[in-house]
Amino acid sequence: MTRVAEAPTRPEPVPPTARRLRRWVRRQRAERAPSLSLESAYLLVLTVAMAVGLFGPGVGSAMWPAAGAASPDRLVVLVLLGAGAAGLMLLLRQAGPLVLGRGELTWLLPAPVPRRGLLLPALVRALAVGAVGGTLLALAGAARLAVRPVSGYALTGWLTLGAATGALLALLTVAAQRRPGYARVLDVVVPALLVALGATVLLSRVRPLPTLPGVDAPPLPLTLGALLAVAGLTALAVRDLARLPDVRLHEPSLTVGTYLDAAYAVEPSFLADLRERRYWRRRALRSRPLRPRLGRLVPLQQDLLVLRRRGWRLGWLAAAAPLPAMLTAGAGWLPATALVVGAVTVAGVTLDALRRDAAHSALLRLLGLTGRRAVAIRLVVPAVLATAWSGLAVAVLGLLGDLPPGPWWALGLAFGPTAAMMAVRRAQAGGIDHSLPLVVTPMGAFSPGPVLWLLNGTDVLLFAAPTLVALLGPVRPGWGWVAGQAVCTVVAVLAYLRFGADGRRPRV
Repeated sequence: MTRVAEAPTRPEPVPPTARRLRRWVRRQRAERAPSLSLESAYLLVLTVAMAVGLFGPGVGSAMWPAAGAASPDRLVVLVLLGAGAAGLMLLLRQAGPLVLGRGELTWLLPAPVPRRGLLLPALVRALAVGAVGGTLLALAGAARLAVRPVSGYALTGWLTLGAATGALLALLTVAAQRRPGYARVLDVVVPALLVALGATVLLSRVRPLPTLPGVDAPPLPLTLGALLAVAGLTALAVRDLARLPDVRLHEPSLTVGTYLDAAYAVEPSFLADLRERRYWRRRALRSRPLRPRLGRLVPLQQDLLVLRRRGWRLGWLAAAAPLPAMLTAGAGWLPATALVVGAVTVAGVTLDALRRDAAHSALLRLLGLTGRRAVAIRLVVPAVLATAWSGLAVAVLGLLGDLPPGPWWALGLAFGPTAAMMAVRRAQAGGIDHSLPLVVTPMGAFSPGPVLWLLNGTDVLLFAAPTLVALLGPVRPGWGWVAGQAVCTVVAVLAYLRFGADGRRPRV
């Protein structure tokens, strides 16, 4: 009886590491894609040099003024630094912060690759963003709170503490991305903290806050403790990367990828569609019957239902009404700019439906509505929202700002529908027209499509001249100014409905 030789068993292949896969992908891309040309490098260096030359002095003087903050204003500066830290955390929370590229999300995430090695570069990016943001906040704080002259040792301590604080905020958002309970708490606490800090700044206009002495350098134990906390929490975050679910990575990765696509293609209209889709993905599907007797007013009923579902957003926007009054300590144009941007933002809460009507007019055909009638119906809710918000904002600005006495609240109410008209124009903008001929300048040629898209709707500000002149003057407005603004608003609305909307066809 002969013995049959056993076939040699092959050892099981060891799964490749994420580093090896990334190195292979980079090598394949380098072989197929062209490298960076000298022309592209020249344009990049020239753009950076021009940006530094144009905006460098202004940004430098804003970050590091000639003198520090006065003793009564130091607590306000500290409150604003806390608001900046809360805003940084909110930005990281909205971005993920752990995100992957589309190729990694599609091919490497489902592959048998160690999860920790795959997500480690994303964690490093999140920590870097948090550290850079914290460093900038610390630099602004040291310029206003530190005793002048600031030594190199003190500045190093401030920057180190700021970088460690920013990294801690990034680690907190990473933990919230993995645990939905933490995420819900952060989504409520951080905006509430921003509102509370803004109320504190407004309180300083009415009642002086306690004074704070200048600080030479942050305490060394505090800085060392922050660095040790960053090291320990980073180790825990690296350990927990292996247990991060895939579902926590898909939505932020797709969101950041869409933002990058919009920047690369110079198509900001992608962002509005992304925001709308992201909002409705998080909502539970439910329906409410509309009133059949009001068939022609179905768009108005739809706007009211959307407004009811987005009541929380109205609450945060109402809390932001004192923002123009908070900016009166800065440049003179800041309160007027904040008023226009805030009123247009409030008016745009329900204008996603008008944006859909402009892209697809099927609903208007089914309802038998012309473009003029549809725009008039869609304008009702934005006009009411913008009027209420601008009236409240200008009233607070007149009470707490350095403005002469006058009927500011009435001027804000008269300005509201004009801001709503600007929001309607922005909603009807659609995509950028890249087919326009190039504009040749001594610095090179550029496409006017993005510029025209950004400026779309700003012509309506001509009808807001009484309010803007009164704020930028400042002048003492009387009831004649209010009547003039009301007349300008009525003319703007009627002229747009007459000449800017289609009165025959169902086209917005």
